[in-house]
Amino acid sequence: MQYKRLYAGVFIALTFLVLFALGEGFWGGDGKAVHWTEKLFYGVCHQLPGRTFTYNDVPMAVNSRCFGIFLGLLIGWLLIPAVKPLTAGTRWTVGIFFVAVMLQIIDYSGNLFHLWENTNQSRAFLGWILGFSASIVVSGLFQITTKNKDL
Repeated sequence: MQYKRLYAGVFIALTFLVLFALGEGFWGGDGKAVHWTEKLFYGVCHQLPGRTFTYNDVPMAVNSRCFGIFLGLLIGWLLIPAVKPLTAGTRWTVGIFFVAVMLQIIDYSGNLFHLWENTNQSRAFLGWILGFSASIVVSGLFQITTKNKDL
């Protein structure tokens, strides 16, 4: 694989992203002040308690959809070496990503117009699909080569 160091660096960063998203229940805290993990995600996630999973009986630092996206990014990134031969030279991955984005819009709209009520599990699952497909879209950047190329 080309760009092994970049691949490993992004994998490590995504791993920490998922671990930070677990929040105070994973990292510990006194429960008196806003935890540093919540502050970390202020500009990214609305962090509504009713839309958030708990870890060790403490709300996570991000809502269920954001956590699903982060986890999907990590798992998709981990699987790039296995998926790359299936995606090499194709454009169907962009179509899958488009479908994942449309699913987010449909889910949000259906809930907004009271056609159905989405749950934390459905939000996390659809977020996971979005994150996973985003990782697979960028898999085209990592080419399989016979030479040992590194950054």
